[in-house]
Order: sequence, then C-alpha cells, then structure tokens
Amino acid sequence: MGKRKLLLLTAFLALTFGAAAENLSLPDTTQLLLSYIENDSELKNLAISAKKSQLSYDATLIDKGFDITLASGNITLLLNGDNTSISAKPSVHASLPKASNLYAEVSTNIDASSNSASVTNTSLSLGVDILSTANLSNKVSLLKAERSVLEAKRKLEKRVLSAEKEFYTELKKLLNSINSIMTAQEDYYTDKIDFEAVKVQGYSTTSSTYRKAQLKVITDQHNIESSLHSFVHDCVVFYKKCGYDIQIDEKVDLMSLVPSDIEYDTPLDVLDFDKTLYSSIESAEWTYKINSMERSTVKTYSLSASAGYTFANSTTSSDTIDAGLSGTIGGLSLGAGVSMPVSMSNSSTPALTMSVSLSPNTFRKNKITKQQNSLTEEQELISIKSAESEYETMVVEAQQKLDSLLWDKKTCEENLSLYEELEKDMALLYKQGFTSESDYLSAKTNLNSCIIKKVINQIDLIIYNDDVAMNFVSMDEE
Repeated sequence: MGKRKLLLLTAFLALTFGAAAENLSLPDTTQLLLSYIENDSELKNLAISAKKSQLSYDATLIDKGFDITLASGNITLLLNGDNTSISAKPSVHASLPKASNLYAEVSTNIDASSNSASVTNTSLSLGVDILSTANLSNKVSLLKAERSVLEAKRKLEKRVLSAEKEFYTELKKLLNSINSIMTAQEDYYTDKIDFEAVKVQGYSTTSSTYRKAQLKVITDQHNIESSLHSFVHDCVVFYKKCGYDIQIDEKVDLMSLVPSDIEYDTPLDVLDFDKTLYSSIESAEWTYKINSMERSTVKTYSLSASAGYTFANSTTSSDTIDAGLSGTIGGLSLGAGVSMPVSMSNSSTPALTMSVSLSPNTFRKNKITKQQNSLTEEQELISIKSAESEYETMVVEAQQKLDSLLWDKKTCEENLSLYEELEKDMALLYKQGFTSESDYLSAKTNLNSCIIKKVINQIDLIIYNDDVAMNFVSMDEE
C-alpha cells in the first residue's frame, strides 16, 4: 500500500533484566507497529470513506450510462353508467448521454370505452446535440468521481505512513526518557564519588561540605525515582495504544525496554521522486485541468436536432414525418419544427412551429462570467507556481535533514566503539579491584546511553522516510 512498504522486522526484543527485575515477555517492534496501526480509528474511518467513494463512482457510471424510462402517463378512468372510458398517455424514453445526448422516445395516446377504442398521436422520435458541451460535461463528472476514489485511496495510504510516524515518534519519546534517566544516573554516580571523597577526607557529618555533598546524592536519587515513575506511566500507556496490557515497575531494567530489532532504514532520496507527484503541485495542476474543462462546458451557444414519425397526428389529421431544431445564442433562444404529412391531401397541410425568447440580462451575465473565469484561471496558475516554489524549499530542507541524520549515524557508530572498549576495560579493572563500582557503572551508563542514541537515530531515519514519502502522491490508477 502506498509508495513504499513499511520496513518492519520480525525479530523479538532481547529483554534482559537485573536481579531485581521481573521476566517480561513483550511483542517485537514489528508486531507493536502492526497492532498500533490496526487500532487506529482514523485509519478505519478512511477505509470506510474509500469504500463510499467507490460506491459513489459506481452510481455516477450508472447516471452517465444508458438510461431507459417507462411511463404510463396520467391514466383517467371515467365511470358513466354503462359507458365506461379510460385514457392514458404511455411513453418510453431511452437516452445515451455519452453519445451527444442521443435519445429515442416513443409515445402515444390511448382512449378506450365500452363502445370503441382509438390510438392517436403515436410518435417515434430521435434527438441529438449538434453543438453542445454535453459530452465534455459528462467527462468532467466522471473524472471528478474517479478523482474522489483516487483521493480516498491516497488518504488511506498517507494515514498508514502517518500512523507509522506517530508510532515511532512516541517510541522515540520513551527512549529519550530512558536516556534522561541514565543522564540522571550518571549525575548520581558522579555526585556519589564526590560524596565518598568527602567522607575519606574526614569531614564531619554536621559540616556544610559533607551535608552539601550528601544532599546532592539524595536529590539525584529523588530525580531518578520521579523520572522512573513518569516513564513507567508513559510506557504502560504506549503499549496500551498498541493493544497490549503490560505490568512493569520502577525496578525494570531500562535497557531491556530498548528495542534491538530496529535496523537502519535505507534513506530515501527526495530527488528520486517525480516532481509532478509532489502533492501540492499535483493537486494544483489537477484543479487547473478539471476547472479548465469545466469552464469549457460553459458555452453561450448550443444547437440540437430531432427527427421522428407520428402516427395519426391530431394536428394534421394524418401520419407525419417530424423534424426540429433548437438552439441558443447568449440570451436568445430559437426553436423551429415541421410536421410533414405522409399522405398529402387537401385537408392535410404541413404544420410549422416556431418559438423565440430573449433574456437581455443573460448577455450581461455571460460577460461577467467570462471575466470571473479569467481571474479564477489566473489564481490557479499562481497556485501552481507557489506549489513549485514550495517543492524547491522542501527538497533543500529534506537534503539538509538527511545530511544531519547521516552525520549523527556516523558519530553514533564511532562513539559506540569507543564506549564499548571503555566499558570492557572498566569492567576488568572493577573485577580486579582497581576501580570503584561507581566508576564502572558510570562507564556502563555512558555505553547504554550511546546505544539508545543509535536506536533513536535509526528511528529518526524511519521518520525522515515517512516525511519524504508523505510529500508525494501515488500514480493515478487506470
């Protein structure tokens, strides 16, 4: 779904807890993400909206396709003693809007009584637009319906990326909280070393130097406890959003909650994307295109023709061949028709019909409409230029962001090697009794903090890819 697949891994978290921690079985990052997306209510609503858009499109296809209407007309039943009569004006109308509004119609008058029956004014007629924008109007309607379906699908795809970004953003906040706690622990180890030095120097427990050093250690402990309490709350809430109920406390080994199954996402190059598919540009160009087509449907002239055959035309008292023309020029409407008797006799003469109507205000309004359309088109072209300028800015920002993330990645990898070596050396020295526990724990904390920064950098690259992908739309599906 969308322009890129979610890069999700299947390895389980390697959770290791200290002596005071409980063993905990948690889902891996991939499963958490899938569950987070599955529980997203906005995504569910967009999926339903996409289905509704498809149904609306199907309805539009029906409206613009072949149509047939059967009508009985008004049926009149007259009860008058023994002479009961009935009359009706049934008709059949079939049309094909795609073919210049081509239509065919059959109609008749039926009068029947207990004594006699007659069928009059039975007519067959065909009509078609000669000069008309009906075809273009139908095409515009279909394109708008197709666009609604496409945009619904695009919103669905974009929401998947957006939900993934939200998931990793919240996960990143948890990792930053762990990092903050470890920074507080580092402060605690440093202050504890200083406090031990004060003790060795023989300061009295009532002296200000001793009490200040002691207070720093106590304050550090309170800060760690407070941060741990807030972290546990945020962690439980995060897993709940992913559909999991977990039980942890302040004794949990923080590093066991740092995901180890997230790998570096291959960075997307913003220049690999088609500029025309940049969402703002694509939307502005689509708006200009469809509105230009719609403006083309507004014409100040039209011409339609019709032809048919009428049986027992009451006007001429004979069968007739009928033809007619109707048209408009601005506010002037003209119509003309002729019914030619098939059998010319003294009592059968052609029947001519004409109609004229004039609306001076229509001419004036047409001029205003033309001016409005010209201004609207100018605005749409400005929107395209603005979107192109926005694209250029986005490209620069994305490239700068990627450079920064890759630099952070390189720095994290270099620092991690140094901290790993330092932690090994300090562990050996501590085991041999050449360094204090606080010094060793400080080195271990620095290593863990570097590991967390590396995972955060991995997450930042995933978020960067989501941001880049969300700037573009998928290709139109035929």
